[in-house]
Amino acid sequence: MLDALVWVLFAVLFVGAALLVKVAAALLGVLVVLAVLLGLTLRVLRKRRQRPVQRRHPDR
Repeated sequence: MLDALVWVLFAVLFVGAALLVKVAAALLGVLVVLAVLLGLTLRVLRKRRQRPVQRRHPDR
């Protein structure tokens, strides 16, 4: 009886660890996607700022 309980406990822990690894991998993937999107957004914003704004001074 004790052997069966140990094997069931081992199986539950093994499945739980596998699920945790899958969740961690999914979260890592989401973080990578968010980092790439943030980088692209910052690049677009930086390119917009580099163009000088042509303003005409009416007092000159």
